[in-house]
Amino acid sequence: EMESVVFTSATMAVGESFEHFDHAVGLDVEDAGAHRDILLRSSFDFEHNMSVVIAQDMPQPGDTRYLPALEELLFEVHRAMGGSTLTLFTNRRDMEKVYQGLKPRLAQVGIHLLCQERGSSPRRLRERFLADKSCSLLALRSFWEGFDAVGDTLRCVVIPKLPFANPQDPLVRERELREDRSWWKHSLPEAGIAVKQAAGRLIRSSDDAGVLVLADSRLVTKRYGAQFVRSLPNPNATRLDRANVGRYLELWRRSRKS
Repeated sequence: EMESVVFTSATMAVGESFEHFDHAVGLDVEDAGAHRDILLRSSFDFEHNMSVVIAQDMPQPGDTRYLPALEELLFEVHRAMGGSTLTLFTNRRDMEKVYQGLKPRLAQVGIHLLCQERGSSPRRLRERFLADKSCSLLALRSFWEGFDAVGDTLRCVVIPKLPFANPQDPLVRERELREDRSWWKHSLPEAGIAVKQAAGRLIRSSDDAGVLVLADSRLVTKRYGAQFVRSLPNPNATRLDRANVGRYLELWRRSRKS
């Protein structure tokens, strides 16, 4: 009974393709010409206001060296940024382990670290984070979207690991039974959209500026990595060894102050 329907979102396309969305809502079974996909550029200057860094030599997730390397990288990121950093984890176990080692180290350099611990209120965590510009937060999926922190309250977002769906999830397993190349059709584009949503936490107004740090080396080593980077608001990513990330962030902060 509809004359027309408009679907709109800042994170609907994967790269410049709407294929995943069209399939998810059934538009791909409509007659040719029944719908149009239109990609409109943002009014925000992402190339100038958002820097993207890939820590290219991080151990693979699951490697025993991964969490110690991540803790060291996060320490350097927080120290260089002076806090105001949101780190978005995909699982609680990794987050809590890193938090235990990172919190006392950051306290020694004057940075207060919050963590989305079991039973904690996301609303209260948001309020505490927004109230202190030198505060940083380790959080889970409830902070990947819908979280607004305008200005210097949030200067850096870190994504330790690409947010692929759990292969044991019932929906994922059912898709694999029903469709060929299910992972490429569903899990990969959904993870790409989630990363773009997380990156969107960083720039919430035309005056915002910040750095997105991606700590998953699969962005460099796997052929699907380029698809993630192309989907970012600023696809011009800088690849660095993790030992150089802190220095890069220090230079970035100085350039924004001058």
